[in-house]
Amino acid sequence: MRLRNITTICLTLFIFGNSQAEIEPAQRSNRQMAVTVCNDYRETNRLPCFVSRKECPGGFEVIERFAHSTGPSFSACRDKRHERPRHNRSSSRLFNSKNQQLLDQFKRLIGEVERHQTGAPAHLPQASQDKLAVFFSGIDLSNIRLAHSKALTNGCFTDCRMIFCANKDQVDVWTNPHAPVLTIRLLHQLAHAERCEIQGGQNRFVQTWLRHLPEEVLTALERGEPIDTEKIHFAIYMETHANNRAESICRRVRCVKD
Repeated sequence: MRLRNITTICLTLFIFGNSQAEIEPAQRSNRQMAVTVCNDYRETNRLPCFVSRKECPGGFEVIERFAHSTGPSFSACRDKRHERPRHNRSSSRLFNSKNQQLLDQFKRLIGEVERHQTGAPAHLPQASQDKLAVFFSGIDLSNIRLAHSKALTNGCFTDCRMIFCANKDQVDVWTNPHAPVLTIRLLHQLAHAERCEIQGGQNRFVQTWLRHLPEEVLTALERGEPIDTEKIHFAIYMETHANNRAESICRRVRCVKD
């Protein structure tokens, strides 16, 4: 009887030890360690960070790379070009004046787009929010709204938490609660929305990243004509950043490359 008890105890310890050995690698996997680094970075800096298998895409740099555990390697990637552009102090007054003019023009543009908005704005379906939450940790996706506006002739553009598009069918596809579709174009616009949130709202976002509104846009505003979104020139870097973010996320979720 004593021998049987000893044998039972030994077998129990052996099985427990094996189960712990199986759990431990999963708890300390390369991906989990990269996720932990990204979570710490987001909480400390309030800036985007995501986990990438192998290398980080263009526009991002490796905070830390993990290849020690079994399985594929993962990197914690941060946006390395998030600082606000610097300006010469001697021209700060002129710069501020131009910034205010630009901000006034942008608000006029938004007013016109909202005036020609058709129907009530729609939210992203919960299924889309759940899929994208890990990638867009800098924003609350439940606050994002999408709408169609007849003031636009093509494309979409983002006013922070509001995404306006010229194509109503496209908005309907993105916001369909029964069969929502994620596209690379939607991810691009969400990257802009996240950037605006990180930047601190519309004023700072526009003054930092919108280079200018050309005469064609201002003329269209004056005449009440539809506006070409391709004429709204945000900084090249921000467009590149949004493209990189969209393509990177698209590789990880089921995404249509529209």
